[in-house]
Amino acid sequence: MNDRGNLLNNESDNLDLIKEIKYYLFFWPWFLVSLILFVFSSFVYLRYSNPVYNTSATLQVKDLSSDPSSFLTQSAGAMFNFNKVKIDNYTTQISSNPNLFNVVKSLDLQTNIYSLGRVKSSLQFADEIPFEIKFKTDKIFNEGFSVKFNSSKSSLEIDGKSYNISINQILDFEDFNLTFLKIPENDVEFLVKRFNENVSVSNLFSNVNITPSSKDGDNIDISLNGSNIQRNEAIINKLIQVAHLDQVNDKRQIYSLSIDFINSRLESIINEIDTLSIETTGFKSDNLIFSPEAQTENALSSLTKLEQDKFDLTTQLELAKSLKENLKSQTKFSLLPSNIGINSGNVNELVVAFNTLVLERNNLLSGATELNPLIVQLSQQLTDLKQNINISIDNYLDNLNTSLSKFNEFKSNTSSQVARIPKLEAKLLAFQRKFQLAENLYIFLLKRREEASISYEATLPNTRVINYANTSPIPISPKKQLIFLGSILLGLLVPFGVLYILKLTDTKIHKREDLETELSNLNILGEIPFVEESNTIDDPRGTFAEACRVIRSNISFKLPNSDKCQVILSTSSIKGEGKTLTIFNLAASYVAAGNKVLLIGADLRNPQLHTIMGYDRKSGSEGLSTILSKSRVNPSDNVVTVDIFSSSIDVMLSGPIPPNPAELLNSDKFSNLLNQLKNNYDYILIDSAPMLLVSDTIPILKYADLVVYTTRAHYTDKKILPFIDNLVSDKKINNIGLVLNGIKVGPKSYYKYGYSYRYSYSYKYNYGYGYGYNEDKEIF
Repeated sequence: MNDRGNLLNNESDNLDLIKEIKYYLFFWPWFLVSLILFVFSSFVYLRYSNPVYNTSATLQVKDLSSDPSSFLTQSAGAMFNFNKVKIDNYTTQISSNPNLFNVVKSLDLQTNIYSLGRVKSSLQFADEIPFEIKFKTDKIFNEGFSVKFNSSKSSLEIDGKSYNISINQILDFEDFNLTFLKIPENDVEFLVKRFNENVSVSNLFSNVNITPSSKDGDNIDISLNGSNIQRNEAIINKLIQVAHLDQVNDKRQIYSLSIDFINSRLESIINEIDTLSIETTGFKSDNLIFSPEAQTENALSSLTKLEQDKFDLTTQLELAKSLKENLKSQTKFSLLPSNIGINSGNVNELVVAFNTLVLERNNLLSGATELNPLIVQLSQQLTDLKQNINISIDNYLDNLNTSLSKFNEFKSNTSSQVARIPKLEAKLLAFQRKFQLAENLYIFLLKRREEASISYEATLPNTRVINYANTSPIPISPKKQLIFLGSILLGLLVPFGVLYILKLTDTKIHKREDLETELSNLNILGEIPFVEESNTIDDPRGTFAEACRVIRSNISFKLPNSDKCQVILSTSSIKGEGKTLTIFNLAASYVAAGNKVLLIGADLRNPQLHTIMGYDRKSGSEGLSTILSKSRVNPSDNVVTVDIFSSSIDVMLSGPIPPNPAELLNSDKFSNLLNQLKNNYDYILIDSAPMLLVSDTIPILKYADLVVYTTRAHYTDKKILPFIDNLVSDKKINNIGLVLNGIKVGPKSYYKYGYSYRYSYSYKYNYGYGYGYNEDKEIF
């Protein structure tokens, strides 16, 4: 059982979906027109819009070790240490305002020159421009000024003034100079605009996109969107060049500071070295010390030699004394020791001569006496030699004593000098250490200065170019396929959205199903099609007449079978729903079926029956209001006959507009009149006033065997339908049938009604009248 219910629900949902699809397909001309408009608009937009291209470049952040100049600074320690920093620092540095200002100034991005066409203008750059413009002032030309070339006359027009031109000619104006690089082959017009420098920098900052290629990578992507490829690539390449120069200058600034510091330090070290040199030289000169080690060694050698010399002198002194003693102890002439080591040549020679004479004397004594003259002579000579030897020995002893005393003095001086040398050497070493330290530092700084100078010249930026500016040949906008697809989607969605909103906000009834849904307990007698031309109403074979015959047939099921006259009352909720036209054609249908019919115009406030019949209401002063308001009036005198469908229909018009229509219709006269007329007709059809606006119809509802309640498609609000239901539930109407008027097909059903009659009620729901009876009040 549940499965069957679900199946029915699914079928219902499918039916609803089909209805929705049919609803939107019903308006296919709207979709077609919208689709054509959007696709055509897209074509026009693509035809006259400038394509925008994407230009991109890629940089890679280098490590310090990859810098060729890094080998010069590896030994410098922290002095030249460049640590690797985050990618964000480089992206910020590249897009910094100083860099952008340099790019704007270098490429003169303040000046934009456009080539003007019939519809669109295109941005030109570099060699695309046949002239060069240099501004002499900071004047801004936001609106720009026109530069027109006439190729046939080789002339130029600027702001209405004409100039003859030639290649390389310079035109001098108040704010700028123009230099003509070439003359265009065709007539062309340029628009020159110059913007504020800060505005140009701001525009460049907003257009250039600098981002890391990946979260953990070392690459940086630089991209720019613009309509001129050459300009895009020039901007990105110049930005890279400026950024690299800025990075190099940052590094060079450190090297430059280091070189300046080293130079200043070298000056102080040179002064210190000079001072130490002077002080060391003075110290050596003052203390007679040049090489402490050598001097100490020489002094010690001298002391050793002095000791040896002293030993030798003492030995000579003892030998000389021994010789002298030996010479003194002699009683006779005897030989003296010779070659005993005395270093005096004179003494040795005298001793040798003495010994020679002694030997000669002794030889003579062997053969002669001491009195021998030769022996006496030799003895005298020996005595003289002996005396001379004594004198020589004494002199030699004196010399030895003198030498010994001088040796002692020299030894004392030498010993004191040797004892002083270590102290002097210590001071001299202190000078030497200071000098050596200054000299080593001087050499070190010279080396570092040379390294810094080489690094200054060999400095490379921290980023290297992986890809220079390159532009994709396919423009990023406008994207033709996407735009055409979007235009197709919009062409379908816009009418769909409009129809959906109209349907969503629509509170009108449009078809039979709306009445069946809202008033499910009431019967629908039929539907009357919408008729644009009023002459088709009189056609007995037309759709209008056929619809009325269907309603007449359905009414037969609502009325009891009786030979008595049946009263059918036509009403509606508000004006304009077509109740009068409905009852008139229903009356014509009954007449065509051979029935005798009277049509009464009971809408005393806003009668419209005479309009359908082609009568002038003012010309006929008699009618229902006349009968009800005056006594002794023959009803038959106020009935007119109208020919329709080859038959005639009796019509009682409403007559002049009375001031009290509700009271007249609620009077006994109307009841008596109706009873009197029933004797003469098979059907009496009454056209009454709308019930929601006035209360005129309520008193005569009790006389009606059937109430034909007319609603109008695309006009009657669904909020009114509960009012109809309340009339039935409150038993104000016993027998009712609904008629849906104005049914039509076609896309015009939502915005054109085309009815040939109108009500003139001025009303608000439930109260207010605004009827105009003053024009007829003189009748009463």
